[in-house]
Amino acid sequence: MTTQTAGPLPALAPAPADRPAVHADVEMSRLDHLLDALAEVQAAIGTLEGRRAVLLAEAAQLAERAEARLVDDGGTAARATSSRRQELARRAVVAEVATVLHVGEHAAGTLCDHADALRAKAPRTLALLSAGRCSWAHAARVARHVADLDEGDARRVEESVAPALTTSTPGQVDARARRARENVHPEPVEVRHARAVEARGVYLDDGRDGMAWLSAHLPAVVAHAAYDRLTRTATGLRGDNRSLGRSQGMADAFAALLLDDGTLDRTCVPTPARPALSVPDVTEPPGPATSSTIPALAALARSIRPRVTVTVPVLTLLGAADVPGELDGYGPVGPEVARELAELAPSWRRVLTHPETGVPLSVGRESYTVPSALRAALARRDETCRFPGCGVAAHRADLDHTTDWAAGGTTSADNLAHLCRRHHVLKHQTGWSVRRVAPDEAGGEGATGDRPGLGGTLEWTSPTGRRHVTRPDGRPPASIHRSAPEPPVPPGPEPPAPPDVEPLTSPDPQRLASPGPVPPAPPDAEPLTSPGPEASAVSGATPPPQDFGKPPF
Repeated sequence: MTTQTAGPLPALAPAPADRPAVHADVEMSRLDHLLDALAEVQAAIGTLEGRRAVLLAEAAQLAERAEARLVDDGGTAARATSSRRQELARRAVVAEVATVLHVGEHAAGTLCDHADALRAKAPRTLALLSAGRCSWAHAARVARHVADLDEGDARRVEESVAPALTTSTPGQVDARARRARENVHPEPVEVRHARAVEARGVYLDDGRDGMAWLSAHLPAVVAHAAYDRLTRTATGLRGDNRSLGRSQGMADAFAALLLDDGTLDRTCVPTPARPALSVPDVTEPPGPATSSTIPALAALARSIRPRVTVTVPVLTLLGAADVPGELDGYGPVGPEVARELAELAPSWRRVLTHPETGVPLSVGRESYTVPSALRAALARRDETCRFPGCGVAAHRADLDHTTDWAAGGTTSADNLAHLCRRHHVLKHQTGWSVRRVAPDEAGGEGATGDRPGLGGTLEWTSPTGRRHVTRPDGRPPASIHRSAPEPPVPPGPEPPAPPDVEPLTSPDPQRLASPGPVPPAPPDAEPLTSPGPEASAVSGATPPPQDFGKPPF
């Protein structure tokens, strides 16, 4: 949709309680005008932020060039080393910036560092910011990931991220930049992780109304496992009590696990506000629902074995290569961590795909249910909900037929996409609509095309007629050949499967279903499940015990 320049907006009159239908088009036109104006204002803000970044970068450079004027020549400073004097000069300039911008010195230092990194190592990002095509929040994510790289590696990261700067959220840019950085960083991930883990910690920030925030900076595998346990505990805890939200249940379980020794009574005592909860027995495999009263949240949480999904290349698993694994919902993890998790995994799964394209086969109109291999490949393709800007992980989303099954849609990769429950409902029950399009039809900046056979380019249309294209940003299937394949080997007897390896066909659906009830699905919704992993080898294991700065927010 072509965006027109909006003029000054008059004050809006209060909307009448029951708006006549005749005014519907007028109201939609007004909304369209407001959105145009918002886009114009946001571009202007980005332009100003770009100018600020240029000024901050120059201030950071002046700290180096004006050291003699910024640092005292007498006393202790006169005997300081060159690096110490440079640090003192930087502190002096950062303090100046902080007092001018009325921010803390830590925030001012971060602004200067990010601006200098953009100037030196990500000039394309700085240019987009100065043109009002992205925000400082986007540019700062890039700066954070290129700051410790040399210029060549930094430019490769920027080239990978640049198409997303004008179309994605800051969080999505951060995820892409993090993966791109891992791909080019000259230092092995396990070495960097060993250094980064020294910055682990727990932080307390007081809130209002008698509340506070308790956050922890942990190794990614441990954090994801803890989050999974809390999520599944909350799902089981809800039972028939729909008034208890998932976030509330997770917070209660978190506190109970830390304070279940009598320090505070965190048991589920029946009260008028919170009746006794009858919850599914989550220690049993998924199946016919059974229920038991669980008086202590900590007991419920400890009965759940946390799960993380890690994709491990076969050669890494066998110790023949050190290619990093992929932690679902996060990104690369060190090969040693990946091998350790694979060793602990209660089950593995492989996906059989086309040997040259890595594409799983479609089942067309033969079945509405998505085969587990195709489901796993699509989770790897999509990684998150496919609504513009949504970051809900694919394994917590519905797998939706873009063209409804009832309207003739097929169960195939190019007609399936992950939608979180919120946006699944939005698609079916509001004026938002979505259709699949060919990459060349979608066009636009950053159009890189779909991988053959996997499809996935979606065009969303809003109630005001705006169109938003989303493309899968996931990893390619693990079985795609990166080099010439070996000569074919004559068929022979299948080797025996390793112990506890799931068969490659007809996996037990009970192994895939997540425990606990889920909200009713909208029409054409796939049930919420925990899709099985799909690369060469995957761990659903509990992370091993580990000896674990400030969280990045």
